[in-house]
Amino acid sequence: MLIIVCASENYGQFIRQQVEVAPFAGFFLSSNLNTIEGELVIDHNLNYGAAVDIRTGEDLFIELLYNRTDTEVSFKQEYFDTVKYLFDMSIEYFQAGAHIETEPGQFRPFAAFTVGATYFKPKDEKISSEWAFSFTAGGGIKYYFTNNLAARLQWRFLIPVYFSNASIFCNDGYCGIFVSGGTYLLQYDLTAGLAFSF
Repeated sequence: MLIIVCASENYGQFIRQQVEVAPFAGFFLSSNLNTIEGELVIDHNLNYGAAVDIRTGEDLFIELLYNRTDTEVSFKQEYFDTVKYLFDMSIEYFQAGAHIETEPGQFRPFAAFTVGATYFKPKDEKISSEWAFSFTAGGGIKYYFTNNLAARLQWRFLIPVYFSNASIFCNDGYCGIFVSGGTYLLQYDLTAGLAFSF
């Protein structure tokens, strides 16, 4: 009986590893971007990426994040209800920040906060790409099958911010569209993946 109890206790003790690599995939959603002439509509689509977490304390990691979606951009002119396709575009997030585990054990809730840059790259070579400062905030849960493998579910807000007036994409006669100071996009995703620890 004593042997069974000890084995059961040891089974529940999961070692906290120093590094986690977590590829993921999910669904990406975005608000529209207001401009002088109307709205740029960014379609919702699938996304994918990876997070690398490096432990710096009992509950704290430094997190490096890459997140990408390939989407379609349309234009909705102000005072009209028509939506016109403009171009395909990729959106890439390059981020660094903190990842905090709130509980030890097999189930580990966590929160993550990062800052960095977002790269908007139209797939039409005639339209210029653009970088923007951005930050993310989110949380989720990890379930550890072993010390080295876990399932990771997460939701995340992703927010690119424009601090000053800046011209943005134009096409098919829609030029001279500007973003006013402080304008931002509210984007978010729901993802699932695996975390490999070592």
